[in-house]
Formats: sequence, structure tokens, C-alpha cells
Amino acid sequence: MINKEYTATFDDGIFKELFLEFIAYKQGLGFKYGISIQNSLSWINTRLNAYMLDTPVLTKTVVEELASRRDHEAPTTQIKRICYLRHFAEFLLEMGYEAYIYPKHYTVIHHDYFAPYIFTKQQMASIIAASDSLPFIKRSPKHHIVWPAFIRVLYGCGLRLSETLNLKTQDVNLDVGIIYIEKSKNGTSRYVPISSSLKKYLTNYVALMKLDLASGGYFFPAPDNGRYALHSAYCQIKKLYEKAGIPRLGNGRLPRIHDVRHTYSYYALKQMQENGFDIYYSLPVLSAYLGHQGIRDTERYLRLPSFQYAAVIEAENTILNGIIPEVFDYEEA
Repeated sequence: MINKEYTATFDDGIFKELFLEFIAYKQGLGFKYGISIQNSLSWINTRLNAYMLDTPVLTKTVVEELASRRDHEAPTTQIKRICYLRHFAEFLLEMGYEAYIYPKHYTVIHHDYFAPYIFTKQQMASIIAASDSLPFIKRSPKHHIVWPAFIRVLYGCGLRLSETLNLKTQDVNLDVGIIYIEKSKNGTSRYVPISSSLKKYLTNYVALMKLDLASGGYFFPAPDNGRYALHSAYCQIKKLYEKAGIPRLGNGRLPRIHDVRHTYSYYALKQMQENGFDIYYSLPVLSAYLGHQGIRDTERYLRLPSFQYAAVIEAENTILNGIIPEVFDYEEA
């Protein structure tokens, strides 16, 4: 029996039930098809309703319009939507409906000049100071204790937001100063050493929170002792940005949460170079620390105006022997 799990809201229309059946079908096959994909499908459903169709048919014109890039949309977002459109069209064909399948051989090419935002050390200090000044909240009595520690781990370890939220108490070993990240992106697990200062801070945090590190609970528990929602964490950190006086970008938005990880990567490699480590050895070490599948992923984090590319090019031509691809003057958001 298919277990239907819907967390997104679908507007009423001729395609609504088909989208719900499609999600249930994918979940029945073992695919997660969680809130992110469901929200994309919900957006497609809303757009389809605007065509006022009498029958659930996906024509070539409609599909191409839905696949076109929206204003200020990241290339990866468009590519994902095209993928979902293609799978939904295949599902409709199996159900006996007429549907145009977006060609698989078509490649979306963008020249995107997006670059990650790198916080200055003073800005990071301001964000941490903003978290330290959070007030006591009666409905969330540990709020002012959790978030200062959360920000320090997010930045001090270069973790992804989801990795920090998912940390369990048994994943943090303060005796040796190691955090274990279990099956994160791409199913990769890794051990992350922490600095002595962060180890000292987290030891005090555990005492204040009265955490039992063998309990199996969340290391940064929500008020109900469960896991903070991704959106809640996102909003909280953005509030800290504003409190710290972080300037908005040209698009009117604050820097991304993921830019904290980019910032960590930049300063970590910079520090290794200043300590005399060759770039040939620094990149693989940093790549493993960040949980990347290869040096190519790490190189994307370092495509910054102030970075010494000559050293990277030298490393590519000597030790790495082409493992780092040629760098073009654009970056996916």
C-alpha cells in the first residue's frame, strides 16, 4: 500500500489529484519527494491552472513555457523544475494522458556571474555577538543558549545548515574534540575535528543545557526537544544577520546561510597557506573536511576575486594533473 505524505498545498484544479497521485507513486518507489520537490510541483500546478484547460494535457507550448527561466532564478532551480516536469509528463503518459516530454538531450546553458558572499572576520564576529545577546524567551527557555552555540558550530566547522540541525548528542565527542557527520549530502559520512576554543565552548554549552551526550537526542534541540525546522533556522540566522548589520546585496537580499560555509572554506585554505602548507595538499584535506566528493566541489567554493588562483593553477598543472577543471568566469548559484 502506498503511503501518501503531502506537506505542500496544491490549489484546486484539473491537475491537482494527478500531482498527488504522482507524489504517492514516487514515494511508493522509495523516493523521498519531500517538501522541496512538492513545493516545485505545487508551483507548476498553480501555473497550469492559469491555462484554464478542460483536460489534463501537457502540450509542447505549455511545457516549454513552464520550463523557461524565471527572473533572478538560479540555473540549478530551473534545471530541477525541468526534471520534475519531465518525470510528471512520463507519469501522465503511463496514465493514458497526452503529455509532451521535455527532451533529455537539451542542456540549459547559463552564463551566471553569481559569486558567494564572503563575510569579513569582523562581520562574523558581529553575527556571533548578535547571537550572544539574544534575550531569554519564556516560550523557548533555551533559545538564548542554543543559537550562540549553533552559529559557532556552523561557522567554526564549516558545516551545512542541515548537518548542524541534524547533529545528535552521540555525534559530538568532546573528550577528543570530534564531531561525526552521518550520511550527509550524497550519503557521505565524515569526522570533523573542532578547535580547542570551540571544544571548550561546547563543553560549557553541554553543562548549561544539561545534555546527556549518550541520550541520542538532538545536540541543538528545539523547545519540544525535537529538531528545529530548516525554515525556522533559516529565519533565525537571517535575523542575526540583520542584528549584526550585515548589508544587503545588490538584489536586495541578505547573504545566504550557505555563504557561512563558503566563508569558512576561504579562511581555512588561506590559513593553511599562511602556515606553510602547499596548495597540493591543502585542497584534498579541505575537500575531505567539508565532505565533498572531490576537489572539483571544493574548487567551486574558492572562486573568489581575492583568492590566489596562481597557486591553484600551479597545483593543477603539477600534482593534481588536471583534476581541477578549467575555471570559467561564472558560477552557479
